[in-house]
Amino acid sequence: MYGISKCDKIKIPQGYMYLGYSNEKESVGYLELDPFTSLTLHNRIGGIENLVQVDGKSVLTIFDKPEGTNHLLTDGEKFRIEPEGIWHIHSNPFAEKSVTYWFFDGDIRPVINKIREGEE
Repeated sequence: MYGISKCDKIKIPQGYMYLGYSNEKESVGYLELDPFTSLTLHNRIGGIENLVQVDGKSVLTIFDKPEGTNHLLTDGEKFRIEPEGIWHIHSNPFAEKSVTYWFFDGDIRPVINKIREGEE
C-alpha cells in the first residue's frame, strides 16, 4: 500500500483526496470523508477500482440494480468495483472520519487531473 504521507493532499467539500502516483497502468490514493458526508454519484472509465478501508467505516453503494446495493466497509476490508464504469457512491454515515485507500488498475489520469484542478 502506498504511504499516505507521500500523497498530495487535496481539499474537497467532503474531506480530502490524497493523490499518489498515477500513470497509464495504475493510480493510487486515499479518500478521507468527514462524518455524515458522501461523494456524489459517479463512475470511473479507464480502470477497475480497488478499495481497502484503512480507518473508520464507510458505505459503498453500487448501482447494480435500480435501488443500489450497500456494502459496509470496515477496517481492513477490501472491495473491487466491477465492471469498469459502474455507478457508485462512497459515503460516511458515521460520527468518525473514514479513510479508504484506492488503487486503479488502468489509466484514470484524466480523472486525477480534474481532481487536482478542483473540477471532480
